[in-house]
Amino acid sequence: MRHLFCLSILLGGLCSFGYCQVRFIEVDGVNIQVNTLGLETRKHGQPVVVFESGYGTPMGNWDKIVEAQAELGPMVTYDRPGVGESEAIAEQPTLQRVADRLVRILEYLEVEPPYLLVGHSLGGVYVRGFAVYYPEKLAGLVIVDPGDFTETLENRREYYRPLGMTEAQIDAYYETQSKKNMAGDADLPPALVGEKKVLRDLRARDFAEISESPLPNIPVHIHMAGRFDYPKHLWPTEHNEAEIFLWKNRVRMARFTEVVDSVDRGMLFYSGDAGHFVHWEDAGLVIASIQLALKDYAEMQAKE
Repeated sequence: MRHLFCLSILLGGLCSFGYCQVRFIEVDGVNIQVNTLGLETRKHGQPVVVFESGYGTPMGNWDKIVEAQAELGPMVTYDRPGVGESEAIAEQPTLQRVADRLVRILEYLEVEPPYLLVGHSLGGVYVRGFAVYYPEKLAGLVIVDPGDFTETLENRREYYRPLGMTEAQIDAYYETQSKKNMAGDADLPPALVGEKKVLRDLRARDFAEISESPLPNIPVHIHMAGRFDYPKHLWPTEHNEAEIFLWKNRVRMARFTEVVDSVDRGMLFYSGDAGHFVHWEDAGLVIASIQLALKDYAEMQAKE
């Protein structure tokens, strides 16, 4: 994940356009960097689009989507504690804590629900977690190439059996990968170590916190990246990681289809040319998805 962190640092400084309204607010005694757009012209009951960034990624990574604010309505972007310019805290960023803090941030900003949450990578896991604790506040979810919250430990083993690997070899492979992953923690700020630990803990429990809580019946979109963009020098030597990525995508697509099929207005998007940062490399697709989710939510409300 280190290459994503490096990209995150680069993206963090890109919010230099005229539409940015960046400032700091104090929530729970912590200085949080936020950017609000279009709230002053919000209509009654209109959803606010709220963005949750990926692991270690400052809010500037949403700039290409934020440029379309006039088409999407009011927006809020922010940095979690210890990410970007927000103040770090000594607290594990669990799904519930991140959801609770986001609610308090929005309350401080006097932004009432409904919210359409857009989350990327780990942020996709967090917005799905928000639906566990605050489903009544949601107008929809747009989840961009998320950490795979549908994945079980058994699923992870299934990726490598077609390669002819024995169960012992699979065990050894994951043990090696886990040691490498944890060894990299020493080079990271505490907040990012915490985010990695939260994701590891969720995986170890087969994402039970999410899987045991059905989605509310709202528009839910999931975006998948079709291009493998992990640096080749970091690939495991045991196999071709790019081929594994394609195989994982095929089986994940089936599981993500089950997720979007669980609601009336669910959709799955696949961007064959985009890497992990789909919203940066194929911004038009994500913008269209948000527009469609907002339209579908309005139609669902009109029928009630």
